[in-house]
Amino acid sequence: MSLEEAFAPIEQVNRAIVINNTWGHLAPIPQQKYNGSILFCYGEYGDVTPIKTDFKNLPNSPWFFEDMNEFISDKCNELSYGNVYKFIGTYIKFKNGNYRFSGKINQLKGL
Repeated sequence: MSLEEAFAPIEQVNRAIVINNTWGHLAPIPQQKYNGSILFCYGEYGDVTPIKTDFKNLPNSPWFFEDMNEFISDKCNELSYGNVYKFIGTYIKFKNGNYRFSGKINQLKGL
């Protein structure tokens, strides 16, 4: 076992504590449903880039950023590359740390 492997669990806990102490006031309220949209592109070379988000009453936070990027990256497996898309729907963060986006993704035409 390397030192990196030995210290990884401790560093993960410490990282979570620092993030919560720094940005905890921005965290999504558990069980609250937020309505909004995400504009993102799925580039020709496979890169996934969020362009703009608009979720009322939901400040940007490390939790939302991570959830959003995971969601749009997973969805790109179902989409064609080289296009711009817009998700319109809801986001909810659960008490156990899981999340759910519900809604529709449409390709923007004429870009």
